[in-house]
Amino acid sequence: MFSDRMPSSSRIARVCLAFVAALCLSWTMAWLLAQALMAHCGWLTTNGGRTGYWTAMKVLLWVLPSVFLIRYSGRSVRETICGGSIRSALVWGVGVGLLIGMETIGRKCLSGRDVSINVSWGFLNATVIAPIVEELTFRGAVLGSLMQRYRFSTANTATAFLFLCSHFPGWCFQGTLRDNLVQPFGGAVSVFLLGWVFGYVVLKSKSVAAGVLAHSINNLFSQL
Repeated sequence: MFSDRMPSSSRIARVCLAFVAALCLSWTMAWLLAQALMAHCGWLTTNGGRTGYWTAMKVLLWVLPSVFLIRYSGRSVRETICGGSIRSALVWGVGVGLLIGMETIGRKCLSGRDVSINVSWGFLNATVIAPIVEELTFRGAVLGSLMQRYRFSTANTATAFLFLCSHFPGWCFQGTLRDNLVQPFGGAVSVFLLGWVFGYVVLKSKSVAAGVLAHSINNLFSQL
C-alpha cells in the first residue's frame, strides 16, 4: 500500500492540510446527514443512538484517515500513541490535566455554579471517546506530520488552530458558533489554548496517550 520511498516533508505537510480540510467538510456532511436521519429514525433522537452515530462517524471520518496519515508520514501508529514511557505519560498527562481541571473548578466555584457529576452517554463521549479520537487525529496525525516540515512552535500553533476549526461545524449546527467565538472562556480561545497545551504535553512525554489523559481529565472537570 505504501511505497518504500518516503514522501518529502513538504508533501507530507500538504497532504496533512488536505486531510484536515477533508475532515471539516466530511464532518459538516455528517451533521447534515444526522439532521436528515432524525426526521425518519427515532433511535437517533435518543442519547444512546446519538452517541452510537457520532462514534461511528468519528471512527470512519477521523480515526481511519488519521491512521493512514500517520503511516503515510513514515511513522508507526503504536509508537505515535505510546512512544514514551508509561511514567512520562502519566506525569505529563495526569499532572497537566489536573492543573487545567482545578482552574476550571475554581472558576465555577467563584461564579457560584453547582459542581456535580451526571454520568450519561454525553459524559462518556466527552471523557473517553472524544479525547481518544481528537488526540489521535490532531496531536498524533496532524502535529506529528507537520513537525516533519516545521519546528514545534509553528507546527503546534497550526495544529491548535486546525483543532479549533474542527469544532466549527458542530457549533454551527448547534447554534452556538457566535457565542463560542466571542466568549473569553469555554469558547474558541479556550479550545485553541487547550489544543496548544495538549501538543506540548505530547511533545514532552513523546506519547499521544499523555495528551489523551490530559484532554480526558480536562473534559471530566468541565462536565462537573
